[in-house]
Amino acid sequence: MSKRNLLNLSLFIFTLALVILVIYEPGKKTPKTIPKLTALEVNDVHSIKIIRTNAKPLEKILEFEKTSAGWMMFKPYKLSANDFRIDSILKILSTESLSQNDLKDLNKDTFGLTKPVATITFNNDTSILFGNNKSLKHYRYVELDSMLHMVIDTFYYQLIAKAESYINHKLLHNKSKIVKLSLPNLLLKNTEGKWTVTPHSKSDSADSINQLIDEWQYSQAYDINIVKNKRKFRPDISIYLKNKQTINFKIEESKESFNLINTDTNVRYILSADRKNKLLKLSGINQTNE
Repeated sequence: MSKRNLLNLSLFIFTLALVILVIYEPGKKTPKTIPKLTALEVNDVHSIKIIRTNAKPLEKILEFEKTSAGWMMFKPYKLSANDFRIDSILKILSTESLSQNDLKDLNKDTFGLTKPVATITFNNDTSILFGNNKSLKHYRYVELDSMLHMVIDTFYYQLIAKAESYINHKLLHNKSKIVKLSLPNLLLKNTEGKWTVTPHSKSDSADSINQLIDEWQYSQAYDINIVKNKRKFRPDISIYLKNKQTINFKIEESKESFNLINTDTNVRYILSADRKNKLLKLSGINQTNE
């Protein structure tokens, strides 16, 4: 082998040795993998129960079940659940457990776990108890299977949110299919795949009809609450669905927003004021602010 080739081979071996040294760094400890709080997979969860110690009597217990139509709230209200909220609390299953200690050697009072501030149970058999966050900045003690863990504190604040925030903010359920829409001054009806409008106008178009139907199919409120008054509202709007269900709304006038009250559930959906014309009129009709 020539001196030139021998030199090149030596340089190659030296460079390879440096690369191995950089990658493996002899003497450096391998970072410890932080364990997940649970081994339960999100897709395996079919029920959720939340108990909030300091909530109002009606809102102390929240219960949810996964159905063929999606997540439903069964307590304190029997309504479609807010998917974003459900997804947020399900993330606790795979959150990192930053410390683990056997509670049999500890005083549960020290960590606020004798009377937990909240408890969440998945599938009736996996319960996570929330204690206090004393001396912990942005972290909280939780108990799972008689073990003390420390997790980030965001989940506790999710659990104690008002019960209404767990209700689906959409006006209609995700799988709803409108076949007839009765508005204060307009009636749309789908017969064998073709929409008719009463009263008919030359400015009506398939695009404007589809746009109005889509507004109802996909619109969601920026906030909701429950109307405490138990009186029966007379509906201004009726939506007939393919599954034979009818959804009725009462229009509630407001300067700041456009509110719709579901007359069957008493849920008030609060939308921005500019949604009024988009939900009540065809886009081809000359619209004026009322």
